[in-house]
Amino acid sequence: MKKPALVAAALIVATLVGPASASAAGCPNFRVLHDDRIGPAVLPAGNYAVEPAAGSGLTCADASRLFTRFLEDWDGVLPRPWRVIARGTGKADFRRGTALGFTVSRTGGGGGGRNNNLGLLCPNTFTVNASAQVGPLFFARGGYLLYLPPSSGIACRRASVLFTRFLGAPGDQLPAPWRVRAQTATFFKPANPTRSAFRVEPVGGAG
Repeated sequence: MKKPALVAAALIVATLVGPASASAAGCPNFRVLHDDRIGPAVLPAGNYAVEPAAGSGLTCADASRLFTRFLEDWDGVLPRPWRVIARGTGKADFRRGTALGFTVSRTGGGGGGRNNNLGLLCPNTFTVNASAQVGPLFFARGGYLLYLPPSSGIACRRASVLFTRFLGAPGDQLPAPWRVRAQTATFFKPANPTRSAFRVEPVGGAG
Protein backbone atom coordinates (compact mmCIF):
# COMPACT_ATOMS: atom_id res chain seq x y z
CA MET A 1 0.00 0.00 0.00
CA LYS A 2 1.37 3.39 -1.02
CA LYS A 3 1.90 6.01 1.62
CA PRO A 4 -0.24 9.19 1.32
CA ALA A 5 2.86 11.32 0.76
CA LEU A 6 3.96 9.17 -2.18
CA VAL A 7 0.49 9.23 -3.71
CA ALA A 8 0.37 13.02 -3.42
CA ALA A 9 3.81 13.32 -5.02
CA ALA A 10 2.73 11.07 -7.90
CA LEU A 11 -0.35 13.23 -8.49
CA ILE A 12 1.76 16.38 -8.57
CA VAL A 13 4.15 14.86 -11.12
CA ALA A 14 1.23 13.70 -13.29
CA THR A 15 -0.33 17.16 -13.15
CA LEU A 16 2.90 18.81 -14.22
CA VAL A 17 3.73 16.36 -17.00
CA GLY A 18 0.23 16.39 -18.57
CA PRO A 19 0.06 20.06 -19.61
CA ALA A 20 3.75 20.08 -20.59
CA SER A 21 3.21 17.20 -22.99
CA ALA A 22 0.16 18.87 -24.53
CA SER A 23 2.10 22.10 -24.95
CA ALA A 24 5.02 20.30 -26.55
CA ALA A 25 2.67 18.82 -29.14
CA GLY A 26 1.76 22.33 -30.33
CA CYS A 27 -0.95 23.32 -32.79
CA PRO A 28 -1.46 21.57 -36.14
CA ASN A 29 0.52 22.98 -39.07
CA PHE A 30 -1.15 25.70 -41.12
CA ARG A 31 -0.48 25.73 -44.88
CA VAL A 32 -0.05 29.05 -46.72
CA LEU A 33 -0.80 28.24 -50.36
CA HIS A 34 1.09 31.04 -52.14
CA ASP A 35 3.72 33.66 -51.38
CA ASP A 36 1.67 36.12 -49.38
CA ARG A 37 1.97 39.10 -47.10
CA ILE A 38 -0.06 40.75 -44.37
CA GLY A 39 0.93 44.38 -44.10
CA PRO A 40 4.71 44.39 -43.45
CA ALA A 41 4.88 40.62 -42.80
CA VAL A 42 6.24 38.61 -45.75
CA LEU A 43 4.93 35.05 -45.67
CA PRO A 44 6.31 32.65 -48.31
CA ALA A 45 4.20 29.63 -49.27
CA GLY A 46 4.63 26.60 -47.06
CA ASN A 47 3.77 25.10 -43.70
CA TYR A 48 3.57 27.32 -40.64
CA ALA A 49 3.51 26.81 -36.91
CA VAL A 50 0.69 28.94 -35.49
CA GLU A 51 0.95 29.28 -31.71
CA PRO A 52 -1.32 31.19 -29.32
CA ALA A 53 0.59 33.24 -26.74
CA ALA A 54 0.45 32.16 -23.13
CA GLY A 55 -2.31 34.04 -21.35
CA SER A 56 -3.92 35.21 -24.60
CA GLY A 57 -7.02 33.09 -24.04
CA LEU A 58 -6.77 31.86 -27.65
CA THR A 59 -6.95 28.21 -28.65
CA CYS A 60 -5.17 26.66 -31.63
CA ALA A 61 -8.45 26.83 -33.55
CA ASP A 62 -8.89 30.52 -32.65
CA ALA A 63 -5.37 31.38 -33.85
CA SER A 64 -5.82 29.45 -37.13
CA ARG A 65 -9.17 31.14 -37.73
CA LEU A 66 -7.65 34.60 -37.16
CA PHE A 67 -4.63 33.82 -39.37
CA THR A 68 -7.02 32.69 -42.11
CA ARG A 69 -9.02 35.90 -41.77
CA PHE A 70 -5.89 38.06 -41.95
CA LEU A 71 -4.53 36.20 -45.01
CA GLU A 72 -7.85 36.74 -46.78
CA ASP A 73 -7.95 40.47 -46.07
CA TRP A 74 -8.05 42.49 -49.28
CA ASP A 75 -6.03 45.52 -48.18
CA GLY A 76 -3.81 44.11 -45.44
CA VAL A 77 -5.33 46.43 -42.82
CA LEU A 78 -6.25 44.31 -39.83
CA PRO A 79 -9.43 44.89 -37.81
CA ARG A 80 -8.88 46.82 -34.59
CA PRO A 81 -7.32 46.21 -32.16
CA TRP A 82 -5.17 43.71 -34.13
CA ARG A 83 -1.81 44.61 -35.62
CA VAL A 84 1.06 42.62 -37.11
CA ILE A 85 4.78 42.88 -36.37
CA ALA A 86 7.15 41.31 -38.93
CA ARG A 87 9.97 39.24 -37.43
CA GLY A 88 11.76 38.44 -40.67
CA THR A 89 10.67 36.43 -43.70
CA GLY A 90 8.14 33.79 -42.68
CA LYS A 91 7.81 35.02 -39.09
CA ALA A 92 5.33 37.42 -37.51
CA ASP A 93 3.66 38.35 -34.24
CA PHE A 94 0.00 39.28 -34.15
CA ARG A 95 -0.89 41.58 -31.26
CA ARG A 96 -4.26 42.52 -29.84
CA GLY A 97 -3.47 46.05 -28.80
CA THR A 98 -0.29 45.75 -26.75
CA ALA A 99 -0.83 42.10 -25.80
CA LEU A 100 0.63 39.28 -27.87
CA GLY A 101 -2.16 37.17 -29.39
CA PHE A 102 -0.35 34.55 -31.46
CA THR A 103 2.79 33.97 -33.52
CA VAL A 104 3.40 32.34 -36.90
CA SER A 105 6.66 30.90 -38.23
CA ARG A 106 7.38 29.00 -41.43
CA THR A 107 8.54 25.42 -40.93
CA GLY A 108 9.07 24.46 -44.60
CA GLY A 109 7.21 23.04 -47.57
CA GLY A 110 5.94 24.52 -50.82
CA GLY A 111 2.72 26.09 -52.01
CA GLY A 112 -0.36 25.28 -54.05
CA GLY A 113 -3.21 22.89 -53.42
CA ARG A 114 -5.84 23.14 -50.72
CA ASN A 115 -6.13 24.35 -47.16
CA ASN A 116 -9.20 23.38 -45.12
CA ASN A 117 -9.45 26.98 -43.88
CA LEU A 118 -8.54 28.93 -47.03
CA GLY A 119 -10.01 26.56 -49.60
CA LEU A 120 -8.53 25.65 -53.00
CA LEU A 121 -6.01 27.84 -54.80
CA CYS A 122 -6.69 27.72 -58.56
CA PRO A 123 -3.53 26.71 -60.43
CA ASN A 124 -3.17 29.57 -62.94
CA THR A 125 -2.59 33.29 -62.44
CA PHE A 126 -5.38 35.54 -63.71
CA THR A 127 -4.14 38.67 -65.52
CA VAL A 128 -6.12 41.91 -65.37
CA ASN A 129 -5.11 43.72 -68.57
CA ALA A 130 -6.91 47.00 -67.90
CA SER A 131 -7.59 48.43 -64.45
CA ALA A 132 -11.24 48.21 -63.50
CA GLN A 133 -13.64 49.12 -60.72
CA VAL A 134 -15.98 46.32 -59.70
CA GLY A 135 -18.50 47.52 -57.14
CA PRO A 136 -16.49 48.90 -54.19
CA LEU A 137 -13.22 47.25 -55.28
CA PHE A 138 -10.54 48.54 -57.65
CA PHE A 139 -8.49 45.97 -59.53
CA ALA A 140 -5.27 47.44 -60.90
CA ARG A 141 -3.52 45.92 -63.89
CA GLY A 142 -1.52 42.89 -62.90
CA GLY A 143 -1.70 39.31 -61.69
CA TYR A 144 -4.35 37.88 -59.40
CA LEU A 145 -5.09 34.54 -57.80
CA LEU A 146 -8.48 32.88 -57.64
CA TYR A 147 -9.51 30.91 -54.55
CA LEU A 148 -12.47 28.62 -54.09
CA PRO A 149 -13.66 28.76 -50.45
CA PRO A 150 -13.89 25.38 -48.65
CA SER A 151 -17.61 24.83 -49.37
CA SER A 152 -17.70 26.33 -52.87
CA GLY A 153 -19.11 24.29 -55.74
CA ILE A 154 -17.68 26.58 -58.43
CA ALA A 155 -14.88 25.24 -60.64
CA CYS A 156 -11.70 27.26 -61.25
CA ARG A 157 -12.53 27.71 -64.94
CA ARG A 158 -16.00 29.01 -64.05
CA ALA A 159 -14.52 31.45 -61.51
CA SER A 160 -12.17 32.78 -64.21
CA VAL A 161 -15.06 33.27 -66.64
CA LEU A 162 -17.14 35.03 -63.99
CA PHE A 163 -14.31 37.35 -62.94
CA THR A 164 -13.71 38.29 -66.59
CA ARG A 165 -17.40 39.08 -66.89
CA PHE A 166 -17.40 41.21 -63.74
CA LEU A 167 -14.37 43.22 -64.89
CA GLY A 168 -16.12 44.06 -68.16
CA ALA A 169 -19.54 44.85 -66.71
CA PRO A 170 -20.82 48.36 -67.55
CA GLY A 171 -21.19 50.97 -64.86
CA ASP A 172 -18.81 49.27 -62.42
CA GLN A 173 -21.75 47.24 -61.16
CA LEU A 174 -21.89 43.51 -60.54
CA PRO A 175 -24.42 41.60 -62.66
CA ALA A 176 -27.41 40.44 -60.60
CA PRO A 177 -27.63 38.49 -58.37
CA TRP A 178 -23.89 38.59 -57.58
CA ARG A 179 -22.51 40.50 -54.58
CA VAL A 180 -19.02 41.01 -53.17
CA ARG A 181 -17.62 41.12 -49.64
CA ALA A 182 -15.20 44.02 -49.95
CA GLN A 183 -13.17 42.98 -46.91
CA THR A 184 -12.03 39.74 -48.55
CA ALA A 185 -12.90 40.30 -52.25
CA THR A 186 -15.22 37.30 -52.14
CA PHE A 187 -17.88 37.17 -54.85
CA PHE A 188 -21.04 35.26 -53.97
CA LYS A 189 -24.72 34.73 -54.69
CA PRO A 190 -26.94 35.72 -51.73
CA ALA A 191 -29.20 32.71 -52.26
CA ASN A 192 -26.28 30.37 -51.51
CA PRO A 193 -23.31 32.41 -50.27
CA THR A 194 -21.12 29.42 -49.41
CA ARG A 195 -21.83 27.12 -52.33
CA SER A 196 -21.69 29.86 -54.99
CA ALA A 197 -18.55 31.79 -54.11
CA PHE A 198 -14.98 32.52 -55.16
CA ARG A 199 -12.32 34.89 -53.87
CA VAL A 200 -9.75 37.10 -55.61
CA GLU A 201 -6.34 38.06 -54.22
CA PRO A 202 -3.34 39.96 -55.63
CA VAL A 203 -0.45 37.66 -56.54
CA GLY A 204 1.82 39.30 -53.96
CA GLY A 205 -0.80 39.39 -51.23
CA ALA A 206 -2.17 42.44 -49.45
CA GLY A 207 0.30 44.95 -48.12
